[in-house]
This record gives sequence, structure tokens and C-alpha cells, in this order.
Amino acid sequence: MTAFSGNWFQRRSARRKAASEAYARLLSHALAPVHYAASGVPDTFGGRAGMVTILTSLACDRISRMGGPEAARLIQRLDELVLDGFDAALREKGVGDASIARKVRKLAQNHAGLGKALFAALQDADSHGQAARIADVLRRNGVVAATRAVSMATILLGLQARLARQSDEEILHGRFEWITNTPVQG
Repeated sequence: MTAFSGNWFQRRSARRKAASEAYARLLSHALAPVHYAASGVPDTFGGRAGMVTILTSLACDRISRMGGPEAARLIQRLDELVLDGFDAALREKGVGDASIARKVRKLAQNHAGLGKALFAALQDADSHGQAARIADVLRRNGVVAATRAVSMATILLGLQARLARQSDEEILHGRFEWITNTPVQG
């Protein structure tokens, strides 16, 4: 019989706390009015879900650059919280139990598809044309108005650079700094 040490439970609790902090900060920034008023993201349930997915991709990009098992667990927990958040948001809108599973599955599929495509574009080491590739992903997935895709891609690259400047310790504690002074262009 193996005894569990308190250290294991402390690490697990700290990981959950870090993921919750990361999710709370991510959600707060994703729901900021600037994305919907000036950046061309539709102010709809789908538009908000798209912004959550975009920021989740940025967070996962930053976390994955650290590597290691703690980073992998943080990515997994953050993604679980995002999907739980989608479920909770649909229930808050009044979606009934009969259709909730289907709607959450559709949101999860959209989240996975957009997330995977955006993550690949963010990970691309060839910075030449990276904004155009990100803009193409945003345009193809209907996340922003086609005329605002390049502008939004530039903003996302600015956020990626901002997160890259944060210490691994801050990131592992979920303290993502999303605020950016990047001007939004019309």
C-alpha cells in the first residue's frame, strides 16, 4: 500500500488554483467590450465563445513553450474549465437539458477546430507572413469581420509577445497579463 503525501495534494490544489486564476483572467479579457465594439468580433454568444477560444489558444501557446508535465497539466485543466464555462453559459441562457449535450458538443468541436488552427499559426516559427496566416484562420472561422482580420491578427501577435515576456513562474500560477495598449484599427 502506498501512502499519499500531503505534497501531492498540495501540488494538485495549486494546479487547480492556477488554472482557475488563468481562466478567470482569460474570461475577463475575452468579454471586454473593446473586442466587440472596435475589433470586429460579433457581439453574440458565438463571438464571445470565439474570443475565449482565441485567448485559450494564446494561453496554450505560451504554456506549451515551457514544456514539461506541469505545463501539460495546466493546459489540460484550462481547457476543461473553458468547456465547463461553455456548458454553464448555455445553461445560463436557458438551454434545456434535452439539447445541452448537442450544443456543448458543437461548441467543443468549434473550440477544438479553431484552437488547433490558431495554435498552429501561433507556433509557426516563420514570422514572415504570420499575421496573414492568423488573419486567414480568423476569417475562415468567422471570428471577426473579414475587413478586421489583419488588425485582430496584429493584436493577437502583440498579446503573444506580451505573454512571452512574462516569467514561467507567473504563467504557471495562472497570472496571465492580457491587457494590451495595442491600438485597434478600423
